[in-house]
Amino acid sequence: MNKLKCIVVDDEPLAQEVLERYLQNIREIEVVTTCSNALEAFEVLNNEAIDLMFLDISMPVISGLDFLRSLHKAPAVIITTAHPDY
Repeated sequence: MNKLKCIVVDDEPLAQEVLERYLQNIREIEVVTTCSNALEAFEVLNNEAIDLMFLDISMPVISGLDFLRSLHKAPAVIITTAHPDY
C-alpha cells in the first residue's frame, strides 16, 4: 500500500510537534517534513510529490489561505488553526 505523503505547515513548533506525533500513528500517512512558513512549503511542493498538506491559517508574511490561493496545483489540504476567530 502506498502511503499518503504529507507536510505540516505551521509557524508554531508545538503545533508542528503535536500534528506530527498524531500523524505518526496513522500508518497510511508519511510525514515528509514540517515547514515553518509558506516559503519553505512552496519549496517542498516544487520538489516533492505531496498528497496532503496540513496548513495553518495564521502565519507571518503570507497567511495560509493566501499561500493556498497562490498555488497552481495544490495537494489536498486540511486547514489548521489555534485561533477561535476561524
